[in-house]
Amino acid sequence: LVMWFLFSIVVGVFAAYIAGHALAPGAHYLAVFRFAGATAFAGYSLALAHDSIWYARKWSTTFKYVFDGLIYALLTGGVFGWLWPAA
Repeated sequence: LVMWFLFSIVVGVFAAYIAGHALAPGAHYLAVFRFAGATAFAGYSLALAHDSIWYARKWSTTFKYVFDGLIYALLTGGVFGWLWPAA
């Protein structure tokens, strides 16, 4: 559980880095949501296909994990949009 928490922090830091360089303080909520959410989705989900391609994990399992990653990414994007600094 500690490792998952640390992984979530790392994904959040990368999302903050990319959104912070792409958007200025006071950016619209949806713009922040899009940048942070897309980055978080990449961090949580894109590498999961690797196991199905190379290690024969069932694709249905991979899609379930990708759906979980999507939920985490939506939550991450929402929190970033909500807490983004005002101008």
